[in-house]
Amino acid sequence: MTKRLVYRLIALTIAVLVSVIAVELLANVYLYVRDGRYISPRVRLAALENTFIAGITSQSAGCRYIDTLYPHPYLAFVHHGNPPCGVPNINNVGLFGADYPSERPLDRFVVLVTGGSVAAQFMSAGPHATPYLQAILERDYVAPNGRPFLLLNGGDGAWHQPQQLILFLLYVDALHAVVTLDGFNERYFVGSTVRFEYPSNNFMEVNPLVNTSYSNVVKRWIAGKLYAHASLNPVLSRSQVVYLILARIDAYLKEQQQIYYARERTNLNTMLALPEDWDHERRVAWADGQYRKYVRAMDAVAAQNDVLVAHFIQPAPAIGKQLTDEERAVVGDLSYRALYERITRDVLSLAHEGTPIFSLLDLFEHTTGSVYADVIHLRQEQDGTSEGYRMMAERMATALARTWHLQSKHTIASR
Repeated sequence: MTKRLVYRLIALTIAVLVSVIAVELLANVYLYVRDGRYISPRVRLAALENTFIAGITSQSAGCRYIDTLYPHPYLAFVHHGNPPCGVPNINNVGLFGADYPSERPLDRFVVLVTGGSVAAQFMSAGPHATPYLQAILERDYVAPNGRPFLLLNGGDGAWHQPQQLILFLLYVDALHAVVTLDGFNERYFVGSTVRFEYPSNNFMEVNPLVNTSYSNVVKRWIAGKLYAHASLNPVLSRSQVVYLILARIDAYLKEQQQIYYARERTNLNTMLALPEDWDHERRVAWADGQYRKYVRAMDAVAAQNDVLVAHFIQPAPAIGKQLTDEERAVVGDLSYRALYERITRDVLSLAHEGTPIFSLLDLFEHTTGSVYADVIHLRQEQDGTSEGYRMMAERMATALARTWHLQSKHTIASR
């Protein structure tokens, strides 16, 4: 009797294993046929997030990106350092990097670098935890007040104008200069049916009842925990079936959110909707005007407060680089090229009015290696170094020195 039971258990186990292997093989075949190439489950799971998000959540095993977010009364959201899912390098305003001063210090030349997640990564890239741009400015130039440079990170994931303007308004009296690095997040709202100021999904994540029900909040929380467990598990993270299940759950929750949202009389879409009779061209032109409006507003505030200013349009995979096979596998859809070219052209036209604004679209024009890690962020090594962000910092430092009339230390030393 005991032997028969053992045989049955062994047979059942083998049958289950064979079934699991068969289903996994079918999932691999389906995804290969659908996508035209093999993509590992770990890459697929990572694609549900970007490298900025992955970099934050990897610091807190088992925690999701949403678990690191904290609502902000004016900036929509920042991050926190609270256990168990807090981020360790959070400063006194909920962003990454050095603490913000309350007033303009006399012993530093303070530069705020603001934008979205690329700006935040840019301000974390560099050896010995010193941003490349700060190290280069300190190495090559003398600050206008003769003091050491202190660069503050003013970027966060999914931020777009007017968040940069709002942050600048909040802390302008503590700064000597401000730099913006943006463009890619702003392009999502050019041609949209909602206003340029429409908040990112992170705002809804920290304020879930804005666009969903209590029950859906619970479902999303459970789904997030499942994703966190699967992505960290050495077996589940290698399963195409697990990816398909998680992708379907994600799609279901988004469908439920849309259904709930459609029933609401008052929501973000109704409050921030553009006129229904506007065609695509009018929406694009209007949003372009909004982008330029916020850049001009930052310039005006800077002038009123004796703060230096400069703006940079960030590079994007669809423009100005011959992508490697490795990059093509991670940069996603590049059909935004024409729209991004138009946006940047329109915003860069502010230079004719005296706005110090510069394009980085050709930054990687002659770079043959891989620099992009995903749809927009650049590759960054575990030690914080990044060839792409170093190149960006070198170009920006040269433009800042010319625009702000910084003295070269090399020129002074040669006298």
